[in-house]
Amino acid sequence: MAYQPLVIKRLSNIPETKTNIMKLLSTLTLAFSLCLLSFTGFSQTGKAPKPTIFSDFPDKINCPSSELSYAFSTSEGEHVVLFFSDNFRFSGTVISNVVKYDNLQSMVIRSDASENTIFHLTKQINEDNTITYIGRIINSNASDGYEIKKDITGNYKFEKAMSEKILQDCHL
Repeated sequence: MAYQPLVIKRLSNIPETKTNIMKLLSTLTLAFSLCLLSFTGFSQTGKAPKPTIFSDFPDKINCPSSELSYAFSTSEGEHVVLFFSDNFRFSGTVISNVVKYDNLQSMVIRSDASENTIFHLTKQINEDNTITYIGRIINSNASDGYEIKKDITGNYKFEKAMSEKILQDCHL
């Protein structure tokens, strides 16, 4: 019978022990979660911003359709200089000039002036025999580039575009 008060005393401490264990487990779980979040946060490093290579040029540059038409008269491997305005010309080597269909021709010119800069140009002959040009000057290492746009008067212009919105990083 001397043991009965000791047993009763131990049994009366069981709820208090469970409470202490639960407090300890919840504290450990919270600490572990915070450590996991901090490791995940440190592992997400930001990319360095890409440089701009067309910052010295205006946001819009006239693009005569005669120069675009001339580009399609060149052949693969040929050096070409396209004069778009007094302060903007594109010179490079034609690396591709392909007639894909009777009404569609695409070409790519690699720039002499800037490594990794290409001018991709497509000519489409519409059903009414009008010609539509679509193209971009882009560099995978730069944040800016140009895109050809046709205004309401039918004239073409290069409009500055952010290449990061056009090009997606692909890590293979």
